[in-house]
Amino acid sequence: PDVEDPGELSDLELSDPITVLQSLSRDNVEVVFNCLHGGAGEDGTLAAILSLFRMAHTGAGVAGGAVSACKITFRQRMRGIGLRVPTGAVVHQEVWGRHRKDVLAGVNREIHYPCIVKDPQGGSSEGVCVADDEDELIEEIDKIFINSQLALVEKMIVGREISVPCLGGRRGVLPQILQPVEIVLPPGERIFSNALKYGDHVALCPAKLDPELWHDLAREVRQMHLELQLGTASRTDLILDQGNNPVYLETNTVPGMTKDSLLPLSASKSGIAGPDLVRKMVEIAV
Repeated sequence: PDVEDPGELSDLELSDPITVLQSLSRDNVEVVFNCLHGGAGEDGTLAAILSLFRMAHTGAGVAGGAVSACKITFRQRMRGIGLRVPTGAVVHQEVWGRHRKDVLAGVNREIHYPCIVKDPQGGSSEGVCVADDEDELIEEIDKIFINSQLALVEKMIVGREISVPCLGGRRGVLPQILQPVEIVLPPGERIFSNALKYGDHVALCPAKLDPELWHDLAREVRQMHLELQLGTASRTDLILDQGNNPVYLETNTVPGMTKDSLLPLSASKSGIAGPDLVRKMVEIAV
């Protein structure tokens, strides 16, 4: 809803999603444009409900959404298809409670400080932080365990942060890789986190990449999009380390579609205006 005061949302009547979809089905709605970024909109839940009503939709299907929404599962699949991910460890809440010293020793030995701590179900910037020492690591893991049973601890990769959007392919057509974007953080910032607001960073599009490197990145992202079944569109985030090697962090299957979002920016630099981008995504979904 278009409201000036977010507080007005509390006065709106909430509806059960099944009831809403039953109504849309009776009205012969054939396709749903999914703009629910994160959560149930991106983890396969909405896709499962829509599939029951035989409604085409943008975003990924159940399998693609579930795999890509969990950073742990994403890491496992990336390794399975031969793509690099940061050195890391999955910490279970039960193990943390019983063997904390062993976990900390393993992080110190294999990952080192500073390290990155992530909520596996968080977004690109939500639930992501830097731990500079053991005390900070303990604090950040304990925060994640308030709402989750798993935490992901990764080696901090220093390099250029690149985002590569991709449009899915219709039947018989390969996915289309769009122009790469480089995220340049303000001085003193080490990671893109939800503490940063739009405007605090610079998005350079197209990113300046060596042609051979860009060819390899495009091939790998297309392979990822196909094998993980990422649906109508994806936006994959990676770091080019100091040796110019790509290290993959995550992918999004419901990328933001606001005026500040990277997918529309990349599409426009690829010759696809906003309305045409929406039209293409709907056509792919159908």
